[in-house]
Amino acid sequence: MIFSNKFVKPLLFLISLVFKTFVLFRIHAYKKAWLKTNRVKTPVISVGNLTVGGTGKTPVVDFLVREFQRVQKYPAILSRGYKRKNAAIQQRFRFCEDNTIDPAFFGDEPYLLAMRNPEVPVYVGSSRTITAHSAEENDNPDVLILDDAYQHLSIHRDLNLLLIDAVQGFGNRHLLPYGALREPENQWKRADAIIITKSNLASSDSVMQMLQHELKVSCPIFNFNYEVQGLTRLDGKAHLNLKEIKNKRLLLTSGIAQPKGFERLLEQHGVEITGTIEFPDHHDYHGEDVQKILNHQKSLQPEYVLTTEKDAVKLKIFPELHEHIWILEMEIIPDYYWNDFFAEFLCTKFESLKNEK
Repeated sequence: MIFSNKFVKPLLFLISLVFKTFVLFRIHAYKKAWLKTNRVKTPVISVGNLTVGGTGKTPVVDFLVREFQRVQKYPAILSRGYKRKNAAIQQRFRFCEDNTIDPAFFGDEPYLLAMRNPEVPVYVGSSRTITAHSAEENDNPDVLILDDAYQHLSIHRDLNLLLIDAVQGFGNRHLLPYGALREPENQWKRADAIIITKSNLASSDSVMQMLQHELKVSCPIFNFNYEVQGLTRLDGKAHLNLKEIKNKRLLLTSGIAQPKGFERLLEQHGVEITGTIEFPDHHDYHGEDVQKILNHQKSLQPEYVLTTEKDAVKLKIFPELHEHIWILEMEIIPDYYWNDFFAEFLCTKFESLKNEK
């Protein structure tokens, strides 16, 4: 511990300064056009963050898909497919056409998005520009939604949404690896709007005060609540509502970036959490992990074992869990002002496209 305090922390801080220099130079290179920002024909919306993991990007992408479908616009989703096994290969997936793909080869988050939106094509690939061109050629969408692309500066975006977690904020406000920031706080300036996610799990006042008073943010800021929609058993053959788990003893298992938010959400609904099993984010589950879950269930005797939708896409391949685990299904509730902002974007962007034609 003495070694850690005296040597490791200063070293991490020094590395974070070097990383900051690299990040700022890269941003400057795009501003000066030393590095190229590509434009595509289709309107592009980017969803991203300044910190690593856990801000709720995937639920926001899912929410935006439904927003566009509600106004009869056909979206396509572009994702990197973080931690998928064949990361070098670009893939297209549409759940209504083929639901047999292994989520380990496609990525848990894009797989979840495809599963929740079976008519929507989802592309994974390291280059958003290449996948954007592929989507335009193969699917001719009305809009491209980029998942986790705030730092992906090689493609122009028509709406840049920056997400900030109400619980975590910017952490210790230092860059990696000393802190959680991918780039300096002042890079909020590239955003067209900021969304404070999970506003119902923590007071967003401190984040709002930091944005408005310290960082002098001038773009619109919205609060998005993350609410429980219901629970479905892993085999899909049984369903529960929130009232049915109130005052029940629960065991939680997850492999997500911010498991405390998972706990906090359920605690708000009057349940007793008897234990938690936490795996790394994007965890690739194996037999020993399944046995660990079953052993905890046997020893703690909870009335229900709950997991997240992201984890469920990988846990479904284990039949021994099908009748033991329940999936917590989420929905996003935006604040009142979002509807006006979204309507204005639709009117401005799609009307201008009509005029160009």
